[in-house]
Amino acid sequence: MCLNIGNITEDEDGEDNSNREITSEPQPPAPSDNFLTGPKDISQSKAESPAQPRLKAFPRTLQGARLRSFNETWYQSYKWLEYSVIQDSSFCYACRHFSLPNAPQSVFTSMSGFRNWKKALFKDAGFKLHAKSKEHASAMYAWLEHTWVMETDSSMLHAINKDRQKKIEENQKYIKTIADVLLLTATQNIAQRGHRESAESHNRGNFLVILQKIAKHDPQIQKCMNASGNAKYTSKNIQNEILDCLAEMVRSDIIKEVRESQVFSLLADETKDLSKKEQLSFVLRYYYDGAVHESFLDFQQADKLDAASLTTMIIASLEKYGLEYRSHLVGQGYDGASVMSGRHSGVSARIKAEAKYAFYVHCSAHCLNLVLVDTVKSVPEADNFFAVLQRLYVFISGSYLHQKGIEVQKEMYEGQPRELHRLSDTQWTCRQSACRNLIDRLPAVIRLLEDITNESSGDRAVDAQCLLSQIDVTFIGLLVIFNKILTHSKFLSDMIQSPGVDLAKAVELVDVLLETLQNYRDEDAFEKIWTEVKTTCQKCEISVTMAKKEATES
Repeated sequence: MCLNIGNITEDEDGEDNSNREITSEPQPPAPSDNFLTGPKDISQSKAESPAQPRLKAFPRTLQGARLRSFNETWYQSYKWLEYSVIQDSSFCYACRHFSLPNAPQSVFTSMSGFRNWKKALFKDAGFKLHAKSKEHASAMYAWLEHTWVMETDSSMLHAINKDRQKKIEENQKYIKTIADVLLLTATQNIAQRGHRESAESHNRGNFLVILQKIAKHDPQIQKCMNASGNAKYTSKNIQNEILDCLAEMVRSDIIKEVRESQVFSLLADETKDLSKKEQLSFVLRYYYDGAVHESFLDFQQADKLDAASLTTMIIASLEKYGLEYRSHLVGQGYDGASVMSGRHSGVSARIKAEAKYAFYVHCSAHCLNLVLVDTVKSVPEADNFFAVLQRLYVFISGSYLHQKGIEVQKEMYEGQPRELHRLSDTQWTCRQSACRNLIDRLPAVIRLLEDITNESSGDRAVDAQCLLSQIDVTFIGLLVIFNKILTHSKFLSDMIQSPGVDLAKAVELVDVLLETLQNYRDEDAFEKIWTEVKTTCQKCEISVTMAKKEATES
């Protein structure tokens, strides 16, 4: 006699026949991934593997006359088997996920699952009976197809991704090489582009030539350079974009350091570029990591040079880079022009109205330059001396005379020829190099002027004779004196522009220069200068007799 109570049947011997495979009556369709039955500790989608936990001891329940439990060795024989610890029951992974939509539900896809461990391995019940069903066979076939497709697609995708990753790495290496070449040309201050960059040109510019040299030793770079179209990344636009990226990286580090230091000072100055456009340069001075830093921040074109426009440009630049200037800007340094230093409506006054701690300091190097300019203008002989010096530079810098001067120097001296330097009204310290080069090569300059005078070449010979007449003992005396004075002045100018020099040190250096110049008034210092003047005159075959007579009469 058999009693039916739901899905539970009991034989006359009292054995539990629950979870026997039932196919005689129609069952609801098997669930899909969108709605799966079963406990939460087994697979919930096709993407998951069968849940096959391996416990030290599975729960034992009384079935018949013995305590029985699930056995993990069944996983090896039935790969589709999965076990729920929560319900102590087993399920079919394949049927739960890969059954046809209209497939009847079995105990292995039900909510309760199969747990009749006594009949698990019976030939006509349990796992073996389920494995023989058409629905299970169809689900297993679908599972195997799905696994094959996923593995194949994964292999193809892996190959595609690997090839793509290799291409990305090659492109990254090529772009990095381009950036390194641009960085090299920028740090060495050499031009990047050539006059003609076509393949037929003999000199395509530093950037392309250096890149071609690298390509000779790197086939990957050579391959990228031989690419068609615009894939070479060597155009001027790409160069500028990469340089902008490099500049932005440096600028970001500077901004980060300034923010960490909290307080900072601003240095600004306007100047003309080669195209005669006014540009305003910004430099930040700040204390970071135990030292004072002065870092260039930006160039900006100045369309207007009035105080209001310059103030707006400076404040806009600080705001652009996220610098809190109202409370953290503690100093501002400019030249002495009224538009910058004006107490009432100058740039310094306008910025101090916005940033109350931003005290204005006149650039010490600019002050020194103004002192030298005013001092020389007050002495006619000194003013005339520099006028002759500038005239010598203009005359000798002509193409014909320049080449002839180089030949004369090579004939008279060993080593590298010296060039006469152009004088600058705004940077007087550069006149030291002009005096130094002239005093070292004065005999060669005199010989060059004498050769041009003897050529009888019209105006050029007359100009050479006039300049030659100006080079006498007085000129040489002033040349020796200014070479010494400007040497000391240049040292002071370089030191007060050093980031590590504070105001107290600058004052000390100025006092040292004043003391040095005062010592030149002593008799001993004058004798040393006069001895050097006579030595130079002897090298140039210039008489000092008249100078001695004038000194005796005075």
